[in-house]
Amino acid sequence: MTLSASFTSATFTESCAGGGRGGHVTCGYSFTGYISGTWTVNGSAQAITGVTYQGFGTGGAAARGTTAYNSAYSPLYYSDSEQILRSDDLQGTNQVSFGSQGSGVGQFYGAYGIALDPTGRIYVADTYNCRIVRIDNMSGTNWTSYGGTCGSDPGQFYDPSGIAVDSAGEIYVMDTGNSRIVRMDDMNGTNWISYGTVGSGVGQFASYVSVAVDARNRIYVADTGNQRIVRIDDMNGTNWTVLTQSPPVNGVSHSFYSPVAVALDSAGKIYVADNEYYAPAVIRVDDMTGANWTSLYLSGSSGLNSISVDSSGTVFTGGGGVRLVDNMAGVLTSSGTIGPVGSYYVFGVTPVPVPSPRPSAIGLSPATLTFADQDIGTSSNSQPVTITNFGGSPLNFSSISASGDFAETNNCPNSLVAGASCTASVSFAPTVTGPATGLLTLNDDSGNLGASQNVTLAGTGTLPRHLSLSPATLNFSGYTTGDSPSQPVTVANTSGASVGFAGIAMSGDPSLAQGNTCGSILSAGATCTVTVTFNPVAYGTFTSTLIVTESSGAQETVSISGTASPDN
Repeated sequence: MTLSASFTSATFTESCAGGGRGGHVTCGYSFTGYISGTWTVNGSAQAITGVTYQGFGTGGAAARGTTAYNSAYSPLYYSDSEQILRSDDLQGTNQVSFGSQGSGVGQFYGAYGIALDPTGRIYVADTYNCRIVRIDNMSGTNWTSYGGTCGSDPGQFYDPSGIAVDSAGEIYVMDTGNSRIVRMDDMNGTNWISYGTVGSGVGQFASYVSVAVDARNRIYVADTGNQRIVRIDDMNGTNWTVLTQSPPVNGVSHSFYSPVAVALDSAGKIYVADNEYYAPAVIRVDDMTGANWTSLYLSGSSGLNSISVDSSGTVFTGGGGVRLVDNMAGVLTSSGTIGPVGSYYVFGVTPVPVPSPRPSAIGLSPATLTFADQDIGTSSNSQPVTITNFGGSPLNFSSISASGDFAETNNCPNSLVAGASCTASVSFAPTVTGPATGLLTLNDDSGNLGASQNVTLAGTGTLPRHLSLSPATLNFSGYTTGDSPSQPVTVANTSGASVGFAGIAMSGDPSLAQGNTCGSILSAGATCTVTVTFNPVAYGTFTSTLIVTESSGAQETVSISGTASPDN
């Protein structure tokens, strides 16, 4: 096994203690570095991101250190109250969103919980609309909702805040305002059943946020207000079991402070998002006895809102952005476009299931290219598109091409290993004037974006300009009616061939006029003069534009203004 990575950012911190009159000062150093690279096991590479914490004592000897890393391709769904989003990683790569704030189709108001069923459909606890919603995908296909009337009767919810789906497709809802769990077979409310009342005893809940279901379809509740996790075998409350603290170790126990969410991994270990009074924490225990209670405190002042675990055991939390926890050893925090409403407003977070081994994942930067105006018959300088495989398997290309008036060259191999990048260089050679569009198309076997990806290309073709005008502006000021000042404009042929004139004219106020010595053709390297005259017949401000049109149709202009005061 090999970990090969480079630092994307890093900081050293010095801390000292001691001192005073005649005292001795002892200093230590800590290093925090964020890394990006590959993790290779038995020759199979996977792109990773990670963080390393290292402490150094006096003399620089390493005293302690932890390195944590996760798959760079860690796709996830999350909600930020008014919409649902999907991202391929913690930086918002290939991020898409669905929804807006409201109560209609395609709208959410307080989307606090999000879950997936065995077929990958997306379920949302639409909290303040008192309903749950199901969509097939991030286009909102087959939008289905249930509820929508706030209340406590069957078919009604009051601030539903969490949602889960078991292996049989049955739906569990945390009906927070009614202090109960609701289970139903489908989005028609078939076989609606509820369990729980308000309180702190058996069969009772205080305020709580999330629900989870294990592989045996046992139900777990984060009973926040009662500072406990509850597990029941079924909707009758069978085998009601409570976890509030760890077993004592050397006479010391650990307790929950504000457990807001609960999740389970494939081995049945329980993970809890606990908003403790000094820092949010992820707590892991082996079972409902609290055995092997392990805490990892997360930096930042924002509390946690949700927790979930993917098939590889990576923990996802919502609140303060999205954070990934690697085996309770270290934390990676989202950046970039994650949490467009704000990091606090990241509520439900659910990983997207991925196969094992992890597939390739393609990232394109930038997603669009725009070229400056380019003369027809010439080619622009190239612009790069970086193609990155941030997945866990090789990315195989069948073709890379550009359409329209665009061309590409690339240094991409037929197979791009995980963690590697290559570059496609695109140039623009317009054949006609006006806006031009095209696509850089990549055909490959990427596991995240499918068989074909496109980068949008845009530019504008212009007629070649062989003449230059100097100066670029003229201003006549301080004159009176009856004056007739003039100023010259030099027309230079900067090309290597003769240029014909299709016209030289003024466009604007007739008080500004022109005469010229240019004739019909200007030889290569030659100049001629346009003389602009200001003949104000009244006082005021006057504007015009000198337009020189080449025989090709290309135009060069000079902006002209003049002011005149009354003749006293």
